[in-house]
Amino acid sequence: MAATCHFCDARVVGETCGSCGRDQAARRRVCAKCKKMTPVAEPQCSHCGQTFRNELRWKIPVIMIMFVVAIGVSVAVRLNL
Repeated sequence: MAATCHFCDARVVGETCGSCGRDQAARRRVCAKCKKMTPVAEPQCSHCGQTFRNELRWKIPVIMIMFVVAIGVSVAVRLNL
């Protein structure tokens, strides 16, 4: 059964595109700029070149700050007892 590649719009038979070589079962996301599908593992849109922002960019510093605050609160509670 032939289908259309989610990434390059070529005709695909099976799971791998003969044109771009991408696995059709791979996770993908929609580019905010051109609205086309791009594999999640790629740092840029394969169609328009838009750079994707890392979703963890702000989460890691927040988690680290929360960890330091928790240690500080723990030390403060132990010193007051």
